[in-house]
Amino acid sequence: MVMLRNALGSIGRIFRSLLRTPRARRVDTVAGRLHDLWRAPRRLNGGGYEPRIKTTTDKAWARKNGTDQVDLANTDYKRLPRDWQKENRDSADVAVRLLRDGEKRGADLRSEKFMEEASEEVHKAWLRRNGEWAPAEQKLPYRQLSELEKEKDREVVRAALGL
Repeated sequence: MVMLRNALGSIGRIFRSLLRTPRARRVDTVAGRLHDLWRAPRRLNGGGYEPRIKTTTDKAWARKNGTDQVDLANTDYKRLPRDWQKENRDSADVAVRLLRDGEKRGADLRSEKFMEEASEEVHKAWLRRNGEWAPAEQKLPYRQLSELEKEKDREVVRAALGL
């Protein structure tokens, strides 16, 4: 029975992956890149990453892993619980849409002008999702952000441009 359940689960995963749209695959790829960018500074000399343990609300993930604790830094994006994938997926979704829209209107996607306009839109979308809890320095309009904060939004656009 267990073998049959595992086989059916594998078949289901294969079909789900085949039915995903190219846009959904792009969003997942960008989201994975964003996760890798976040964890890169935590890289340890001997391999792996400095742990960052958090609690998940993803009950299916917790059942499968036998715990509701996840090490965000040492877990690949695809293996993260859905609640901890969400912010990267939402940011990636915005960036992929901005690039598609820019292409449609003939924008130079490699120009500084496009980078700043797209980064501003990424920031606005982030504020809509996170404005309630964001620190004061991140609640500012994009043009008033520090260069360090602007760079976070630019990284999202660059991750999408790298496809």
